[in-house]
Order: sequence, then structure tokens, then C-alpha cells
Amino acid sequence: MKITVDEKKGGTNVLLDGVLDFSASAEFKKLVQRLSSSRDKALSFDLARVSRIDSVGLGLLHIAREELSDECRRVRLLSPQGGVLRMLELTEACNDFDIVP
Repeated sequence: MKITVDEKKGGTNVLLDGVLDFSASAEFKKLVQRLSSSRDKALSFDLARVSRIDSVGLGLLHIAREELSDECRRVRLLSPQGGVLRMLELTEACNDFDIVP
């Protein structure tokens, strides 16, 4: 999993590239710790380049949401494709995230 963080005025975009599963856990948790110090209004995870996600990967996104969102900031998931989009639909992730096609 390659992770690129783009911090701009008013928001942070995290580009994820590769497979979001157990093998990405340690790196993703470090990312969440790093992002917890930022209080930007907008936080987005760009999933366009995520080729596959499993239940652990979905759990990591939920951990990020729990740790990083509040009444002023909701975590957005951008451009999920194929099986990633299907997993988000099956698990009704739209109830917890703003999903932007």
C-alpha cells in the first residue's frame, strides 16, 4: 500500500494506492496518528487506486472515521472502483461515510 498525503488549505486528501488489507494495518494506523494532529475541515481518502479491500481494510477506514471525524468534520471516500465500491455498498458504508463516486 502506497499512501500519499496532500495537505492543502482547508482540507487533507489521502491517496491510497494498492491493496487495503491486513498488510497495510501498521502503516495505516501510523497515518491515522499523524492525521489526528490536523484539524482541517475536510478529510478525504481517495480510493481510485485501491485495487482490493477486505474486511480488515474496511475496519481500518472505520477506525480512521472514529478517530478523525467529529461534528464539524466527516470523512469522505472518493472514487471507489469495482470490487472496492461493491464492498462499500454491501456493508452500507454510506451510513458512516460520505462516498463520492
